[in-house]
Amino acid sequence: MPARHGRLALGLGASLLGAALAVATPAAAQAPASPPKAAPAAPGAPAAAPATPAAGAPENGAAAGGASAGGAAGADGVARVADAPPVIDVGSNMSDVSETPERTYLFAGLRYRGVVLPKFLLDAFVEGGQTIYSNNIGLELDIRKNGFSVIPALTYSEFGTNDILYKDKGATDFVGNYAVGNSSLKAIQATVDLLWSTKIHRMIDFEYGIGLGVGFVFGDLLNNWVKEGTGNPQYSANGKTYVQCDAAEDRTPSTGSGCNPRDHQASKVNRVGGYLEPSWANGGSKPNVIPWVAIPQVGLRFKPVKQFEGRLSLGLALTGFWFGFSGSYGFERPIARGPELAPPPPPPAR
Repeated sequence: MPARHGRLALGLGASLLGAALAVATPAAAQAPASPPKAAPAAPGAPAAAPATPAAGAPENGAAAGGASAGGAAGADGVARVADAPPVIDVGSNMSDVSETPERTYLFAGLRYRGVVLPKFLLDAFVEGGQTIYSNNIGLELDIRKNGFSVIPALTYSEFGTNDILYKDKGATDFVGNYAVGNSSLKAIQATVDLLWSTKIHRMIDFEYGIGLGVGFVFGDLLNNWVKEGTGNPQYSANGKTYVQCDAAEDRTPSTGSGCNPRDHQASKVNRVGGYLEPSWANGGSKPNVIPWVAIPQVGLRFKPVKQFEGRLSLGLALTGFWFGFSGSYGFERPIARGPELAPPPPPPAR
């Protein structure tokens, strides 16, 4: 390369480097030019008063428009506090009901379920029954991830009925085959629902799955023989009226009254006088436990805000058809998004 070309390249490089340094260095960081020396005062002349900076002018030799920490850029590209944009408070994302994949969400709340055992289902086992309705209320915890919910619950259930006159399925119309039942049974049920979901709206999911559990039973189950007659209370079937047996009629031969043990296939227990069945563990017919199997169960899940969910559900269980609703508080904390700043102004024109 000729020498003049080398000197030209070096000159251009030095010029570009100097320009870059000048742009990158803030005006306040550049050393102020040395002021010109004042001419010596004439002998005997009064000393000149020091110059007073104009209003708004920087002091101590700072360059005009010096930078201030945290300020916004002024017309000359230097940040000033007075020029900062207003703060915009945009609140939180409480209305954001989306759920992040692979993240676990927790909700805790209350549930209610009503179970209906229709008479036609009860008629599959006994004759003369009636439709039975039971109430269930409890606590639940929803553990949800990737649209799948595992919901353990602890529920109080009551299976109370009025007096029901019944006889065994297919038994003859004989007084010894009839009895009066009355339940004041209750249970504490531990269950779990396994629910998959499909989103049909931003706030609504269609859910489907199963429920499994077991209930621990307590309370009384009356099972009392009857005889033909009238009284209070009395019960009717096939054009006849019956009343409960107050005492056994242990006579031979059987009178066929319904209060004789021989009228009941030589029963070893006299079910009279308001007889209460002992539990299975004590040789009776009152259950100690009852299963909860709900297949299928379907419903809608509502999530109008981040920290609440509600459900409307229905299904078929061993104890009948059921419907229910629930409401739960979500432990997901809303993330505060504000405050945010307005966008910075464009750079000054050169």
